[in-house]
Amino acid sequence: MANLRMPRINSVVLSARLTRDVELRYTPSGTPVAKLSLAFDRAYKDSAGEWQNEASFLDATVWSKRAEQCAHDLHKGSPVIVEGYIKTKSYVDRDNNNRKFTEIVTNRVHFLEKADYVEQDEFDSAQTQEIPKSNKNLNTTTTDDDVPF
Repeated sequence: MANLRMPRINSVVLSARLTRDVELRYTPSGTPVAKLSLAFDRAYKDSAGEWQNEASFLDATVWSKRAEQCAHDLHKGSPVIVEGYIKTKSYVDRDNNNRKFTEIVTNRVHFLEKADYVEQDEFDSAQTQEIPKSNKNLNTTTTDDDVPF
């Protein structure tokens, strides 16, 4: 079999609305981290030719100064565009059950409501620099209490 050159593409751009207010927390080192709970949909035609909407839900994680801006400026129902990548995490809960969840780790968050806010581009480099780059400082036996949200 020939060598397969599979590109490594993991990129998401999503327009959505927040399903609840932003949850802002801080890591032990003081880095802000925010959770955005997102709802988004897609339109399609069913077998009868009628248009249907299919809703989906996913969480997004925002780091650093942009996390604090999200907590300050966004609220339940706010429209946003998030750019980032998909990440799946596993952990063992209090009842010793294996759990898995999927989230978007954001590179950018665009606020779509008219409001006084600072443009995203000023915070891109600061935000991406403070994202943990390795797992060596993470607790390997994670419980429900250790999961940030």
